[in-house]
This record gives sequence, structure tokens and C-alpha cells, in this order.
Amino acid sequence: MAFRNGSLIPAHDPSTRENQSSSPTIQRGTVPTNTEITIEQSNHPQFLKSIDDLTAFSAAVDAFKRHYDDLQSHMDYIKNAIDSSLKSKGITAESPSSRSQSPRNDASGETVAATQSPPKETCETVAEKVERLCELMCSKGLRRYMYSNISDRAKLIEELPAALKLAKEPANFVLECIGKFYLQGRKAYASDSHMIPARQVSLLILESYLLMLDPKKPFDRVSIKDQAEAAAVAWKKRMMSEGRLAAAEAMDARGLLLLIACFGIPSSFSSMDLFDLVRKSGAAEIAAALKRSPFLVPMMSGIVDSSIKRGKHIEALGMIYTFGIEDRFSASSLLTSFLRMSKESFERAKQKAQAPIAFACPFFTH
Repeated sequence: MAFRNGSLIPAHDPSTRENQSSSPTIQRGTVPTNTEITIEQSNHPQFLKSIDDLTAFSAAVDAFKRHYDDLQSHMDYIKNAIDSSLKSKGITAESPSSRSQSPRNDASGETVAATQSPPKETCETVAEKVERLCELMCSKGLRRYMYSNISDRAKLIEELPAALKLAKEPANFVLECIGKFYLQGRKAYASDSHMIPARQVSLLILESYLLMLDPKKPFDRVSIKDQAEAAAVAWKKRMMSEGRLAAAEAMDARGLLLLIACFGIPSSFSSMDLFDLVRKSGAAEIAAALKRSPFLVPMMSGIVDSSIKRGKHIEALGMIYTFGIEDRFSASSLLTSFLRMSKESFERAKQKAQAPIAFACPFFTH
């Protein structure tokens, strides 16, 4: 028995056989227009296979659901841990919806804005951030952080020296941080330049390196010394091409002085060069760092003696206290010598002023 177009027709009907034999053969991969399915043609084992496939799919969905639930529980644990850590540090997380709420009143009756600025980082978290940047030797990240906090010099000078010790190669890291900014012209150091904050960052890195440096154990890598010496020579050459060192901008002179204090003084630098750099740089402001230089301090006695011979007593006295070499010179003797020299100079000027006009103006003599 077979179904044709919805009608039940006996299987032994000759016309049926005739029609069946005359009907075209259905090719694999084609869909017949008039579908004819007989009971004998039904594939019973394939039906069971479909049930097996559905059972396997159901098992896969169940396994996926279990993994998803496990992942969600882990995410909830992490979120709770973060919230607990923030609360322990006095930081409360704000939901996005609460930021748009209208102002509310606190217990004292004062109006409190619902939208508040994010809490500032605590000293501990800031210190950890700086230490991580130094440990990773991330020069761009450290400069970016310092640039955004350059107005708080006291905080930076407190954080950086200890953090720089965590760098794998502090000397190399410092040179990488300052880059080649010293090749920029004098205008970059003028007081009205927009580049001043970036210059201050580089100078502060050098100063912090000096503060962390052990005077008895300076760096021992020849390549670093050669690189720093080449930078110092190029720096001086650029400054000399723009005028004498004695006429340099204060920040320019301070940067070069800090560089040679950190990494060594090239042989091409004279005592007069060092004198000019110390005088122009406002060295007293960075005295704590300069006193730790294993290269500059041993040379200061000779520079002070040379300054005294040239009559630069006040400048010499300033260098004595800046570099902490008071035990090598007598401040009172230096001041006495300065007063005596000043008195003699005054007397000579007085005598010249009181001299007859004939000696002062030879034009009137016959």
C-alpha cells in the first residue's frame, strides 16, 4: 500500500505499478517535486541515529552550562576581592547609575553631590606604580608619570631614588629616560618655553639617580660611561656654539652638571668649565645630590683654590658649602681675605677719585 497525493492506493494495483515504473529515478542530491515515501523506504536506523545525536548535543550543552557557571563564580570571586581591597583602602566604587542621580543630603543636612570626582591615589599605590615602572625599565611610562606630577617636586624626589634601585640596570635606564634632549637649542630652556616641564623631568631623573647612587660603588659598565661621556661632550659643544658656558641658561647648565656628576667628567672639561657650570646652575638647590657625586666632589678643592686665586671668594665659599668640603677650607679665613681684598680695592678706587684733575684729564695739560 502506498500514499499518492494524499490518497490511499492498494499496492497490487497495476496502474500503480505502471506509474511507478514510468516515474523518473530520483538522483542523489536532488529534491523531487512530488515527494513519494513508502513504508518500505523509511530508514528506521537513521531515526535512531538522530536520537543519538540529540542525546550527545544535550550532553554538550550540559557540559557548557557547567563550565559557564564555574567561570561566572570565578568572576564573582574576583569582583568581590577587588571591592574588598578598595574598601580597605578607603575607596568606594560608584555604579554608573548612581553618578547621574540628583544631589542628596548627608546626616549634617548639607547637600552632597551624587557625582563626585574619583578619589586620588594614596601614597602607597602611587609609590607602587613608580616602583613597577622602574622595575620594568619603562622609560616612557616613568616620564609620563613624572610629567603629570612635575609640580609636586617634593613627592617625586622622595619616591624616585628608592624606585630606581629596582631597575635591572639603573644607569642605563636613566640614560634611556633622558634621551637626547640636550641637543635641543637654548630656547628650549628659556623661562617662557613650553618645553620646560619636559626638561624638568629629565633633570629630576638625573638628580634622583645621584641621590640613590652609592659613592663607593658607581656603575662599572664601560659602555654606559662611554655613552654618557659622548652625551656630555655633545651637550657642551652645543652650549659653546650658542655662547660661553658662563652665559648659559640655568636649567641648561644644571642638566650638564648633573650628567657629569652622575657618570663622570670628560677630559675635555676644564676647571673653568666646571666653575661656570656650578655658578650658573644654582647648585645650592641640588646640593644634597651633588654631595654624593663620586666624580665631582674630589675635584672641587682644586676648583675652589683656583677661584680664590682669581678673587672669586664668594663663589668659592658657596662651592665649599654646596659640596660639603668645609673641613678642607676655613670659611672665616676666606671671608677675612675677601674683606681685606675688598678694602684694598676700595682704597685704590678712592685714591683714583681724589687724584688731581690734571692726572685724570691729560687734555688740559700743556
